[in-house]
Amino acid sequence: MFASCILPVPLAQTFTYRLTDEQSGKAKVGMRAIVPFGKQHRYTGIIVRLDKEAPVGMDVKDIEALPDAEPMVRGEQLEIWRWISDYYLCAIGDVMKAALPAELKPESGRSGVIREDFKERTATFVEVALPGLGEISEDLEKTNKAGESAEKNPEKKESKIARGLERLKRSRRQQELFMKLLDMSGYLQRDEPVAVPKEELLKATGCDGAILKELIKKGLCRTQEVAVSRLGDTLEIETEPIHALTEMQRVAFREICSSFQTHAVTLLHGVTSSGKTEIYMHLIQEVLTAGSQVLMMVPEIALTTQLCARLRKVFGHRMLVYHSKLSNSERAEIWTKMLGDNEIDLIVGVRSSVFLPFRKLGLIIVDEEHEPSYKQQDPAPRYNGRDLAMVIAQRHGAKTLLGSATPSLETYHQARTGKYGYVALTERYSGVLLPKITLASTSEAYRNGAMVGPFTPQLFKSLGNTLMAGRQAILFQNRRGFAQMTECPSCGWTPRCPRCDVTLTYHKRSHALRCHYCGYQQALPQNCPACGNPTFAQQGFGTERIEETIQRAMPQAKPIRMDTDTVASKASYERIIEQFDSRRSNILIGTQMVSKGLDFGGVDTVGIISADSLINFPDFRSHERAFQLMEQVAGRAGRRAGQQGEVIIQCSNPRLAILRHVVAHDFKAMAEEQLLDRKKYGYPPFTRLIMICLKGRYDEQTRALAVRYAAVLRASFGDRVLGPEAPGVSRVKGMFIQQILLKIERELSPASVRNCLKTIQQQIMRGDHDFSRIVFYYDVDPM
Repeated sequence: MFASCILPVPLAQTFTYRLTDEQSGKAKVGMRAIVPFGKQHRYTGIIVRLDKEAPVGMDVKDIEALPDAEPMVRGEQLEIWRWISDYYLCAIGDVMKAALPAELKPESGRSGVIREDFKERTATFVEVALPGLGEISEDLEKTNKAGESAEKNPEKKESKIARGLERLKRSRRQQELFMKLLDMSGYLQRDEPVAVPKEELLKATGCDGAILKELIKKGLCRTQEVAVSRLGDTLEIETEPIHALTEMQRVAFREICSSFQTHAVTLLHGVTSSGKTEIYMHLIQEVLTAGSQVLMMVPEIALTTQLCARLRKVFGHRMLVYHSKLSNSERAEIWTKMLGDNEIDLIVGVRSSVFLPFRKLGLIIVDEEHEPSYKQQDPAPRYNGRDLAMVIAQRHGAKTLLGSATPSLETYHQARTGKYGYVALTERYSGVLLPKITLASTSEAYRNGAMVGPFTPQLFKSLGNTLMAGRQAILFQNRRGFAQMTECPSCGWTPRCPRCDVTLTYHKRSHALRCHYCGYQQALPQNCPACGNPTFAQQGFGTERIEETIQRAMPQAKPIRMDTDTVASKASYERIIEQFDSRRSNILIGTQMVSKGLDFGGVDTVGIISADSLINFPDFRSHERAFQLMEQVAGRAGRRAGQQGEVIIQCSNPRLAILRHVVAHDFKAMAEEQLLDRKKYGYPPFTRLIMICLKGRYDEQTRALAVRYAAVLRASFGDRVLGPEAPGVSRVKGMFIQQILLKIERELSPASVRNCLKTIQQQIMRGDHDFSRIVFYYDVDPM
């Protein structure tokens, strides 16, 4: 028998291998297979087809091993993988690589040593083993069947303990350890005493392993290896009843349930702090009660800390969290747990959670569905987690709820035209008012010499008043580091990245210049390398510089930053959130992370440092994204009853229409205006976009292939082809970039378009060795 396997390599085809007679009786579709590849590599593949005959004219190698008794990938998952490969124009091997946790696909390189496969974590537990009183033994079962056991008779237990202590009378330390074991295991109090973790027992007594060995030798206890979870023990969490919904939330809940009767997808459009999460929780409870699973997606890990704390209070051990900050072993453990028949019914995760092996999915909730973070940029597959969630839900017969205060225009258009259901929450929870938004002109403040660092007088005064009142503030600046550009004031020399077409950002705390595209780093030189001048001018304000300015200008300020420089792990997210939530910090300074779902009752003021950097961006989505970001950041203010929050947006031109919409919290006006422009110029949601990207070491060669490819495309697609052209950052990691944009009417068959593109690519690349080293890929539905 022969098996066709997907391998985690960027190739479109599957690979066929021979099974032994023994393997043939064991092999199933979806199982892992260890296979040779080339002369020196071994990979872990996934079997996708079993055949009795080998492909004609093919040299077939043998499968080395089948490491599992059952499939590691479900059949419906393999169907989704094929859909992703087809729709997003990428190799199915890339899909497998993205979907399967690293520890479930060990491989070897030229060394020939295959990386160790995933294994359960074990820990040593200690249990009492007094003669005749085995706690976890066949004796107990036999005694229970016969009638009353010794364990249920306190007097018999105490006599056994006394005889045990008599044997330890010459060793005080052994007595202490034995008594602590009895206490921790609940030996006298419980009918079935528990085993105690060895490390906890020794730590509680200050004893070492040698003393424990003596107890074991004397037959008073024994040890056993037990599989333990890497994910933390949630079994002992005390859950609490779910909160009752307000009348407004109950109406929305009923409307969502009604919408699900006629629509597979429903949009919940609720203003910030309207209580969408409470509605989510009631929907989750209803689906879990019906015996199905729920996936709740969030755009970034930053949202999981506060959200998971709320969900875990209600759903306890039935919930797990899945995100990129988990270790490879933790992700593999979640995968294997979900393959089994267990109580994991609620997964809260980022975009990669759509790949998990759900067995009975009933509902997917996509919170903050508008977020670009749901789009995978690099490497392939360049999928959109929100869109893929809807496809997966449909395959499972599940429903999808998209939630946002500022929906994407694509989603809003689908809801407005009736393809999706639509439910609105127009008021904040408990009647809390939406924040008052004020525009502050930076150009006027600069003319008057009134700026305090990056702050206009209005924002600086508002921050001072907030801190004096003992309240908190959030400052949003979508640039990290200290300064965006370093310049020699004498000759104008500016440090640039040697591998990317960008200037280096100065990070003062590390005294380093960094590239935020490739990670290149160098120390700030003591003197200008061009003219020898010993001083440099720093241009622009990043989050680090804003923090320093606040500390100098406001002695009462206790700022803390939230950006990728300060958040290296899940623990650091939680530390920052806990510090701000407990009021040990009163100003939170951050990038887009502070806009996403954070809920702090003490925040009265929000400042947006530079709206210009959001609006003046060369992209057809710039106004939509600017509105979403500003409205979401503004929504962090005034989330308690009795006081209206204040938001100050600093900008050079307060007269822009997009800013008027933000001030009025008028999403509908913004959406209608932008949709008219989109329809006029042929952009989504009225068309589909495919970005064709070319990357090469040599600029002229890359441009030449792009021009050639665009010309062939125009022969088939006409004026639907735009470009080629270099993006704003035309070189990244030493690779020059050219892009061709293809606009496709939504009525055209996606399959025929994809087949045409593949044919054109093969035609251009066939036999042309000058272009063989140019990287070529598609970005379908680019963000």
